[in-house]
Amino acid sequence: MSTWQQPTDAGQWLDAVPWVITDSQLGAAGPPAGGFAMSRSEMITVLTEAKQLRLLVDKQIMATQPLSRITPPGRDPASERYVAAANLTGVSYLDHLRLQSKYLGDLVGKLDKALGNVEETDANSAAAARKAGEH
Repeated sequence: MSTWQQPTDAGQWLDAVPWVITDSQLGAAGPPAGGFAMSRSEMITVLTEAKQLRLLVDKQIMATQPLSRITPPGRDPASERYVAAANLTGVSYLDHLRLQSKYLGDLVGKLDKALGNVEETDANSAAAARKAGEH
């Protein structure tokens, strides 16, 4: 197991960062300090690339699982120590890939939210349809 532990607040900085679509607000000066400002098309491009990268990282996670489960060719101490060290390296690599996947997932969620995509749009549409059916 890796001796490095991910901080409990890793990725939470994304929650505090403002995301502004610059072409949606006429005369907008940009985001507050420390924020991100992009045109809608730029944000869609970044979102698409982040989704593609996350798929690639997730494929790497699946492909590298065996690197943490190597078995020694024999029961001799040298082989066992070597394989134990190799497995620790594999676990560390998998932890790194999982951290990348989580970060990219958080980024995709923030970009989707900034663009008004998916859950919020679907929830609003469903609520509007329910209200329309009540009248």
